[in-house]
Amino acid sequence: MATHDQSSPGGRPPHAAAPRGRPPREGRPARRLRLRALRRTRLLLALAVMLALASCGEAGLIVSHGGRGAEQGPEPLVIWLWPGSGYEPLISQYNEEREDVRVEIVRFDPQDLHANLQTAFAAGYGAPDAVMIDLSYMERFKRFPSYFYNLRELASGRLDAGRYLDWNWRQAASPDGSFVYALPASVGPMTMLFRVSLYGQAGLPLDRDELADALPDWDAFLRGGVTLRTRTGKPMIDNIVTLYRAILGQAEARYFDPETGDFIGDVSPAVREAWDYAVSAKMNGLSAGLQTGTTEWAVGMEQGHFATLLAPAWMLRHVTENSPGAIRQWNMTRLPGGAANRGGWFFAIPRESRRPEAAWELIRWLTDEERQLALFREQNIFPSLTELYDDAEIVNKRDGFFMGAPVGRLLSEAARAVRPVRTGAGQPLVEDIIESALQKVENGLLSGDLAWEEAMRQIRLELETQ
Repeated sequence: MATHDQSSPGGRPPHAAAPRGRPPREGRPARRLRLRALRRTRLLLALAVMLALASCGEAGLIVSHGGRGAEQGPEPLVIWLWPGSGYEPLISQYNEEREDVRVEIVRFDPQDLHANLQTAFAAGYGAPDAVMIDLSYMERFKRFPSYFYNLRELASGRLDAGRYLDWNWRQAASPDGSFVYALPASVGPMTMLFRVSLYGQAGLPLDRDELADALPDWDAFLRGGVTLRTRTGKPMIDNIVTLYRAILGQAEARYFDPETGDFIGDVSPAVREAWDYAVSAKMNGLSAGLQTGTTEWAVGMEQGHFATLLAPAWMLRHVTENSPGAIRQWNMTRLPGGAANRGGWFFAIPRESRRPEAAWELIRWLTDEERQLALFREQNIFPSLTELYDDAEIVNKRDGFFMGAPVGRLLSEAARAVRPVRTGAGQPLVEDIIESALQKVENGLLSGDLAWEEAMRQIRLELETQ
């Protein structure tokens, strides 16, 4: 069956660079008006595209799974996913096992999915029956409870917050827990992959536990990187954005004040510390400058063009699928500096759904113990249900690709140790701007200090005009 993904091969487009120097005060209102007008135009264009696709039978947005024909059976239940999420085979199974439902998938690149969902809410038309929402976008959508079903209303039994990691459940619910926007489906605890041949040439320990003890924090990690570069000629990491994400992922206070929700990234010690470590890695020649997910990155992973990958659980599949020649070349240990989480997702039900009970049964089934274990077994998508962390399939899982590393144990230990963090509605915007600025540092276009000033100025301006 041919599939038609609405995905962007380039990933998230970087934000345009802010002009150097603060514009004159009298020019700022005009700039805000232009930005607001631009956003309105984009919204209308996105809506027009969505409506055109929704009305066009040839658009190819919908991927039907199951044995029944598209003209037979009940009204379809539409779910929005992003490509590579791993749920397509499960939904095909769901369709085969049930006569009362036919689930159809609409697939978008993650950024497009969230933008189209917001557009559909604004238009009052076009939202699906169920939808994946990335962790970074949850706070943005939690501003609009009227657009979602409270899952407490749909659950036949009491939803038990204790089945999930505390920090993960808080992302899915209102502060008092009375409104549950979504079911947690996956988290992204991080580990450190290390290229055994390069670490051996550098004289660094090859035993997993000994290496973790030798690199307990990021200062030791960067010192080890200097040693490795000196002795092997190879950089320590793939790129400085990955390093920045891992370090910041270990902090509690990041971009937004936990009490007020105000942006504090420009005065947060944790954000600046992560930035400075990333810039230091660039200045000391420790980065290969290979953007995650590119062909060059996959080749570098396979051929050992860098020595370390700081990887969330879901990235392990990308490594094994895109760098098959790297089998048994990489080992795995704990992340320096403590535990961190990167990514994860939820399933929600928009109020526009005409079959909310059926949508609830679908997302409950997709996120139950059996499905979460299957996704971890087959794709290293790590469960959100903490009761599974002691399951034998996770406790005993070792991965031959990574030299028999105890993947399940390392990931579950990291997930349990992650610190809770407050994200904000502007989280994706802030992440895009900061990571774009770091890429300018990586490419030698700006110094660390100038890139920091430019990023903070642009974030403040963008947040003011949202």
